[in-house]
Amino acid sequence: MEDILLFTPKYPPAKGGASTFYSNLISSVSDSMNFHVVTTYNSEEPVVTHQERVSIYRILPRVDMFPTYLRILLEISIVFMTSAYILVKEDINIIHAHASSFSVISLTVVSTIFRVPIAYDCRDEAFRPWIIQMGYAPVWFSCASNIDEILMRNGVPKDRIIRLPVVNPDYVQDYRSVDDSQTVSELLYIGSLREAKGIFVLLEAFKTIREYGFDLHLTVIGEGPARDEFVKSCQELNLKEYVTFKGSLSHDETLCCLSESGILILPSESEGVPRVVLESHDVGTPVVATAVGGIPDVISHKENGMLAERTAESIAENVFRLVRDDKLYQTIVNNSIKDADKRNWERVREQLYEGYEEVCSYIR
Repeated sequence: MEDILLFTPKYPPAKGGASTFYSNLISSVSDSMNFHVVTTYNSEEPVVTHQERVSIYRILPRVDMFPTYLRILLEISIVFMTSAYILVKEDINIIHAHASSFSVISLTVVSTIFRVPIAYDCRDEAFRPWIIQMGYAPVWFSCASNIDEILMRNGVPKDRIIRLPVVNPDYVQDYRSVDDSQTVSELLYIGSLREAKGIFVLLEAFKTIREYGFDLHLTVIGEGPARDEFVKSCQELNLKEYVTFKGSLSHDETLCCLSESGILILPSESEGVPRVVLESHDVGTPVVATAVGGIPDVISHKENGMLAERTAESIAENVFRLVRDDKLYQTIVNNSIKDADKRNWERVREQLYEGYEEVCSYIR
């Protein structure tokens, strides 16, 4: 029986891709491992929870509790003390760290002091290469080819990178809705409201779509620092009556909206493998996404989605193609579902075990 210290800033009842991925990861392998999860404080749950083969320490300060610099310093200190305590108290075999947080610095120190091997889980491009090359006997989990390239450019040996795919929980398919005669009337954006996610490019594209006479509506799910500016831009572009802001929704509510929408638009400037794209495949909603990061790993243009340049013109043109071409639209729906059915947690388990075996092999 292996004991794993898992660090992730997001874990249920928190929302988001990381929280969904790690909670499902644990549930799929916890019959053979004990997990000790260090994550962010949540007022809805006790600070420490002990379940069968899973202990959860919700002790990291929330983003909104302190100024950013103070929160980072506190988080680094708390992660160091908590992880050191867990390593002393429990027989931890491996540290598994979501690599995008500054708090990983603490885990590299703890890994080195206690000589416990560490696996860095690189779920997106936000990790800092200089941090994740420290620690004792490290290996690296990657979710996409663009992550592999970043790691290798920074000196990580290719044979110590393990692909840990992104997979949806099984219940996502329960929201699948396929209608051969569907008429597209609803566009959807799901994600953080910040400029790097391409939300202002999205608005320009939507303006173009409306100007060309397509009577489409846009629904926006998410919150973020650019929300007020985004709302203002809607007003300035005379789009306010055609855009609905839903704010932050539960996963259930989000999947319902995704299933009922005609096209999901993802105009990001960088990504790993966005969970929302895989969810779109699962429920049968075509995606128009920018060809960045790991998106081309899961979308083949005009086969199971549409790949666009990060311009309003390109995004609008790809939406036009889907709206005008019923055959193309249905082909993408059918292929997306086939691809989704091939992804499963058995593959994730195999890769996770391979990574853990790899990390342990360096200390034998």
